[in-house]
Amino acid sequence: MKNDPVLSKTRFRLLLSASLLCVCLGSILDAYDERSIAVAELLATEPQIWEMLVFGLAAIIALIMLAGLFLFKPWARTLYLYSYFAFLLLYLLPTFSWTFMSGLGAILYETGNTFATLIWGILLLPNLYQPLFPTNNE
Repeated sequence: MKNDPVLSKTRFRLLLSASLLCVCLGSILDAYDERSIAVAELLATEPQIWEMLVFGLAAIIALIMLAGLFLFKPWARTLYLYSYFAFLLLYLLPTFSWTFMSGLGAILYETGNTFATLIWGILLLPNLYQPLFPTNNE
């Protein structure tokens, strides 16, 4: 019987990288889309200080968490699982009350979110994450 892990460390890192790459490419495409710029200028609202603090704290936590996931740290797995839905709630901030995305930007953004959901599922199921995040007693 074969005892190879279901998901290799390289594939997990590629999945993380693909998730980040898709979201970044979608954001870059929207940043240079003429319609996105026009709608952003028309509907722009200045973020409040508390919103910037919340978003800044979330960005710092996300960077630390992603670095931990790339290094296969068990605490990063736990942090990703517990903060996944909290990060989704950031879009309820008043500054994000409207969004406009170009077609290709939306496709890349949703593809990145699909990869992020796959990562969440992988980190939730023990038979998938245990070969990636070994415990100290192994």
